[in-house]
Amino acid sequence: MSRIFIPDATRRAFPATADLVIIGGGVIGAATAFYATRAGLPVVVLEKRAALGELTTSASLAAFRAQFAEPENIAMMKESIALFEAFAEMTGTEIGLHQQGYLFVTTAEDGHAQCKARVELQRANGLDDVELLTGDEARARFPYIAPEITAATFRQRDGWLSAHELTYGYARASDARFFVDTPAIGFRRAGEKIVGVVTPHGEVHAARVVICAGPFAAPIAQRAGIQLPLENTRRHQLTLGKHALIPHDAPMVVDSDTGAHWRPEGQGAVFGWSQPEPPSEPLEYVPTDWEFPARVLDGVARITPFWNDVIPYLKRADLGLVAGQYTEAPDLNPLIGATEIEGLWLNCAYGGHGVMMSAAGARLFVDLLLGKRVENPFRVNRKFKVGEKMVL
Repeated sequence: MSRIFIPDATRRAFPATADLVIIGGGVIGAATAFYATRAGLPVVVLEKRAALGELTTSASLAAFRAQFAEPENIAMMKESIALFEAFAEMTGTEIGLHQQGYLFVTTAEDGHAQCKARVELQRANGLDDVELLTGDEARARFPYIAPEITAATFRQRDGWLSAHELTYGYARASDARFFVDTPAIGFRRAGEKIVGVVTPHGEVHAARVVICAGPFAAPIAQRAGIQLPLENTRRHQLTLGKHALIPHDAPMVVDSDTGAHWRPEGQGAVFGWSQPEPPSEPLEYVPTDWEFPARVLDGVARITPFWNDVIPYLKRADLGLVAGQYTEAPDLNPLIGATEIEGLWLNCAYGGHGVMMSAAGARLFVDLLLGKRVENPFRVNRKFKVGEKMVL
């Protein structure tokens, strides 16, 4: 089982060597440690904060879906969801799995044709359990959606989980050594090759180093001499406490026309909306915009009008607001694999999908690291093709 250390001033607990050093102790770093140690690699994880998963992981809506439009992402999510379903049995950790589904709805006049085309694409790529619904069929199953809804898609095995429990579940089920309060401040080289990581507590020598550092991936890579084409964008998560009007058996409900979405959370609800914002520098603490709650509540009321009966009576004390950063490549897909510098690897830039893709992304990374796989749609040196995506 893993151990989590805070290095002491004498550095007695600090390791000198590892086969793989992982920079970043969020959900991606923890998942990478899980798969790497299962493959037999001695692993050290370096996390600059005092605990795991405290940066972007903690600000996630922690939802997961296989309803993507791209074959590579559908495949990633089918694998990850299968792992989530078996996680408790595999690791002994319950991750708060709720498979209440994802419901994408639209008010477009040609909404049924749009949804049908998307479902046909998804089914052609192995997602055979996604459902196409007319507006009336959707309202019969989910009576709280608006009369204006013309069509919907639904998949029952989509849902949400506890990002905290998932992160620590990966960590506890690994044999990695996790060092918190331990930032990576530089790299050790042998010629042009990366052979270790420098920290304030000493150096860790390793044949391979992987950056799993979320918004800080690009600055860390820059210290090694690599410029990554990444941008960070602020994203909010709004939580609402207990309210009698919330249907607690609801799925994640997504307005396909605007992107506004909500899901139940206990006796309350959680909301998100990826609205346009300018890119920002990586931030340790992301400031919140208290105009966001009004915008997102109005946004979800468009498709689920019962929120109009909730909004007038809300007080600020009823609401919780946090913000994190999406780290995105130009095509909105992650960077997984070797860099141009020998010994330096990436597993980062999941663009808000890190929790949901953590399992498949980490497994792919380890297979590439060990030479078990060559084909990789997320290779670091790919040519970026920017297209339309469903981005939450």
